Amino acid sequence: MRTLPLPNSCGQWLSAVGAIALLMGHPVRTTANTNGDLPPAVAEAIAMPVNEQQVVVSEQPSAVGLTVPSLWWVVQQFGDNVIQRWQAFPAIAAPGGRVEAFVSPSAWGRLPYLRRFALINQLGNASRSFGYQLILRDRAARPLGDRRQVIYGAYTCQFDALPLEYLPEVTDAAGNPVPFFPPSSELNCQVWVNPNIPVMFPTQGLR
Repeated sequence: MRTLPLPNSCGQWLSAVGAIALLMGHPVRTTANTNGDLPPAVAEAIAMPVNEQQVVVSEQPSAVGLTVPSLWWVVQQFGDNVIQRWQAFPAIAAPGGRVEAFVSPSAWGRLPYLRRFALINQLGNASRSFGYQLILRDRAARPLGDRRQVIYGAYTCQFDALPLEYLPEVTDAAGNPVPFFPPSSELNCQVWVNPNIPVMFPTQGLR
């Protein structure tokens, strides 16, 4: 098992200039708003086999140790009241897993496009550092994969392209070693924003 020096930060946060640069570097093709027409990487993240018995939910952080993944800080800092709650499922066949963030449709509708992109990137970086794919979905209680389920955006990476590393002398609340994944610049990561959800005006009053 290989280990890395403990990183100074678990994510690289996006400035406004960085958001524009990233947006230009990640063109978003127009797709229909159904699961069958999602980008392949997003569809694969949704179809990932996960352990639904070991779900981590935002309402119940561990009181005894590190919760993996840990997204409370990034949601508080950058959620803009858009993210209502989140849950994370570990993958069955590999480290990491899938984070599902539940979105307020009205709050998302008021976000300008670049704010949507930046928010997904912030949440995605936090998820990526633990090896988790990120899916933003409607807060409506429909199973992920239901064609009526709206997918607002995603942050996906090819984690299997690099050897697995672990944080030295760090375990999660269950006593398991914690994998560490490098910055998105060293991975093939993509931000996808659903282009079929229009921006509602006015956008004034958003923090």
